[in-house]
Amino acid sequence: MKITRGLLVLGMLLMFGSVAFAQDDFPKIETSPAFMYIRTSPMLSNAFEVNGQTVNPQALQCAGGGGTIAYNFTSLIGIAADLGGCKIFSHTFQAGNSVDGSLFTYLFGPRITYRKAGKFQPFGELNFGGTRVSLTCNSSALTCINAVGTNSYSKNAFALTVGGGFQIVVSKKIYIRLVQAEYLYTRFGNNCALAVCSNNNNQNSFRLKSGIVLTW
Repeated sequence: MKITRGLLVLGMLLMFGSVAFAQDDFPKIETSPAFMYIRTSPMLSNAFEVNGQTVNPQALQCAGGGGTIAYNFTSLIGIAADLGGCKIFSHTFQAGNSVDGSLFTYLFGPRITYRKAGKFQPFGELNFGGTRVSLTCNSSALTCINAVGTNSYSKNAFALTVGGGFQIVVSKKIYIRLVQAEYLYTRFGNNCALAVCSNNNNQNSFRLKSGIVLTW
């Protein structure tokens, strides 16, 4: 009788243990270093003003890197913090002046990951936060330098991303995030001389990320 009772208790422990293990069979924390590319929609209405200088991003492109850290409450729902910086390498500045620049984004929001498709895991997310653009003028033109008495300009703005992608499970600790494609909305605003400018102007961009995922 004692042996039977012991086997029954052991069976119940194993059953509840396996259920608990199944419920926790997903990474609590995911970190993801990644390559990042941003391209602004080629529309004149995306123009914005930075310290008196009009930025007309008809061909603004930016490449760099960043990373995310996500905490998963369940196998489906998590929350992520996304940081990234990139170098502007194609752009148009006021009066055709040449500039160097960089863009930094800091975003936070919920993420949904579907993990029941085996090694293929699609996900989607919505992030809110901000962005900062920094520009340095390389031209001797007075319109480029004399607006604020310097050749360096920076501005912060509200930012939002929405999109998703998919990752491939290589092992329990390592995934490959092949693609993460998102719409990037920024609201730098402006007060420039162009007819298309309005104080609440916004910019529409495409953001692409790819990298690895380390789980904990």
